[in-house]
Amino acid sequence: MKQKVITFFLLLSLAVQPVRAADIPDFGDVSQQGLSTQQEREIGENAMRQIRRGGTMMDDPEIVSYLNQMGHRLTDAAEVSDQQFTFFPLLDTNVNAFAMPGGFIGVHTGLIVQAQHESEVASVLAHEIAHVSQRHIARLIDGTKSGMWLSLGSIALALLAAQAGHGDAAMAAVAAGTGLAVQKQLDFTYSFEQEADRIGMQTLKKAGYDPNAMVTFFERLQKHNRLYENNAPDFLRTHPVTYKRMSDAQARSNEFKFKPIPDSLEFLFIREKSRALQMGGREGVPYYTNMIAEKRFANETAQRYGLAYSHYLLRQYDLAWAAMQEAKTSLNKGKSGKSHPMLEFLAGSIKIGQGQFAQAEQIFQEATLQFPASRALVYGLIDAQIAGNNLAAAQANINDALELYPSDAWLYQRMAKMYAQKGDLMRQYQAQGEYYVRLQEYAPAFEQFDLALKQPGNDFYLLSSIEARIRQLRELQNSPTK
Repeated sequence: MKQKVITFFLLLSLAVQPVRAADIPDFGDVSQQGLSTQQEREIGENAMRQIRRGGTMMDDPEIVSYLNQMGHRLTDAAEVSDQQFTFFPLLDTNVNAFAMPGGFIGVHTGLIVQAQHESEVASVLAHEIAHVSQRHIARLIDGTKSGMWLSLGSIALALLAAQAGHGDAAMAAVAAGTGLAVQKQLDFTYSFEQEADRIGMQTLKKAGYDPNAMVTFFERLQKHNRLYENNAPDFLRTHPVTYKRMSDAQARSNEFKFKPIPDSLEFLFIREKSRALQMGGREGVPYYTNMIAEKRFANETAQRYGLAYSHYLLRQYDLAWAAMQEAKTSLNKGKSGKSHPMLEFLAGSIKIGQGQFAQAEQIFQEATLQFPASRALVYGLIDAQIAGNNLAAAQANINDALELYPSDAWLYQRMAKMYAQKGDLMRQYQAQGEYYVRLQEYAPAFEQFDLALKQPGNDFYLLSSIEARIRQLRELQNSPTK
């Protein structure tokens, strides 16, 4: 048994290639002092950079926004005030989610697609939030530090197993690497899962989700495991659902009075967008066409949105526009004027694809007034203005948005595109550098700032600001906390 476990974790190490030891900063030896919250954050940030470089992390503004809104609703309910949280999606059909030190929680689109109700997605996020808030990885390491050498560099490398779809196996990888007995490792993991279940269910209730969703979701995954024993969802492999754990969860759920919680329309749209992205347009179009024709759906509007988005992925813009209009008709049910920010974002994106930039700008302009909380619509408006060469308006909107979201990397990326279209190379490279800074990719950031300084021009204040920014980042890199 022990040999099999060791072999499994050797395979995990291979799964994270081409990560090199040089990519992992040496954070020092923690075998004596334990893992601080600052060290947890640094490990998580480094693992995030590696996952982003792997290409599966999504920057879709609507899915990112949805997960973070749900996540922060849960963290508020859990009253976690001493921890930053970042929720991010990965385009992956596996049913999985995972937590990393520092409050980074990844969710595979496969989990969103397979969830039958919104509370099921919330139950998984609540579970992962509990792993972070209870500092399970830090506690695991603290329990192994006696007489053992353990470096944060090796921990960060183990955590990168998550990008191969192994999620919380990262904790087990650390344990195996330090030579713990297998039985102790499994007992320790079970106690964490039990604690995360208990706290997660309480969080669901406080946040207004169905606390029973955790049990129903686990039961469905267990059924899937029995039917397809050799193809169990990753979530079951990384969060083992034992009979005792299910019994405990069921007993806790009986304490909560059943109250049906309706799914939000945004969840229904996000689920179909995730499904369409997983399928791709060529599979998505016939799938949604058949679902609509056979009326196999709980919500017609969401299915028509999925069809419209699938046509959009194929650049079949006329068909996408027609399907999107049918989705609006379905949403309104004979009444005019009702819409949704995701429908408006798709409408504007279709018009950009058709080259009708003025119409796209108008759609986004009106939609941002109707749905001011949607950052995706702000992106869409800027994209339409850049595409239509309305650069002064684009620059004004970027500046306004940065006042609200100064840490938004994607606004700086659009700023770089806008300056490139203007032919202002110095500011283009400067903006691209700021984009990389916000992703904490400092090497390419310095390259962009150096390119900016090499461009012709005699704007003394601009040159001075770029040089000052380089010095500031150098000092940040050399600070003791990094």
